[in-house]
Amino acid sequence: MKRIILWLSVVLIAVLVGVSISYASPFLVCDPQTDVTLYKLTGPAWVPASVPAQPDGSIRMDVSAALTGSNSLTVAACNNDPIWGELCSPFVPFSFTRPSVAAPPANIRLSQ
Repeated sequence: MKRIILWLSVVLIAVLVGVSISYASPFLVCDPQTDVTLYKLTGPAWVPASVPAQPDGSIRMDVSAALTGSNSLTVAACNNDPIWGELCSPFVPFSFTRPSVAAPPANIRLSQ
């Protein structure tokens, strides 16, 4: 009985850790794209120059390092052709707003 409870506890912890990791940050994503191997990006300093495509050809980029306020970037889907080299789509604009942190509490004091 103790082994069953221990085993169930381990499974539950593993599931909870997996769920918390998968929802840890906001991600920039897109629909799957055929033959895309790389996404090129332009934008603020925190944006990488390129992101490898997911196995299905989509993008998944962590945007948790975004600055507070309005952020704009552009994204192009690219693939590598053996004859023509790197072929990229036109850049597509994307904008989002990262909310600011709450204001610090004011007039903290003890009360009776």
